Amino acid sequence: MKIETLNPIKILIFGEERFDFIQNIITNDLSTKTSSIYSYILTPQGKILFEIQIFLLKDCLEVICSNDQTDLLLYFEKYAKLSEVSLKKIELDKFNFGESYLLNSLKMGKIDTNFFPHSTLLPSEVHDEYINYQKGCFIGQEVVSRIKHRQLQKKIILVFERIIPGNTKFPDNFELLIEIKNLLVLRLPKDVDFSYLEKEFDIKKI
Repeated sequence: MKIETLNPIKILIFGEERFDFIQNIITNDLSTKTSSIYSYILTPQGKILFEIQIFLLKDCLEVICSNDQTDLLLYFEKYAKLSEVSLKKIELDKFNFGESYLLNSLKMGKIDTNFFPHSTLLPSEVHDEYINYQKGCFIGQEVVSRIKHRQLQKKIILVFERIIPGNTKFPDNFELLIEIKNLLVLRLPKDVDFSYLEKEFDIKKI
């Protein structure tokens, strides 16, 4: 895999209403954390638009996006008009968020959705723990809550390692999303037998 575009950014959010501002946008609940939190920002259709990490600093919120594909600052500015907040964008060193960063994340089984085409993944397919289903409204909440409570989620996205380098096999009902080195990111049925995959297809879940 070759990363065509890479745009890591930091956005600082200042103002008395900064907590309410971000709470109405993100999927996770900032009020339950004291230092930092991972979260998604979704489309109205419940697809992942941004994956972010938020740090609670003394006088502001610091928002990190590892690969800003669709202009996170512009997105925030649209909603900031309704709140008493100010925004500051800081570009980050691309060296810290390139192919090595992605590879190391995948080796730990962590999927950073900012490196996928935006608005193609459901949050419950990847990191369901980035969603707080008990908090108040956020963009896309109705869709993801319906999927959760009606158990409509049939697929998951996981990282696998090829046991035999160069092997290209995996089941027909699996979808290959990313391949880098001997690591594969696959969308697959939730009820898959991992021991069967290792035995028959020489791929091992990380």
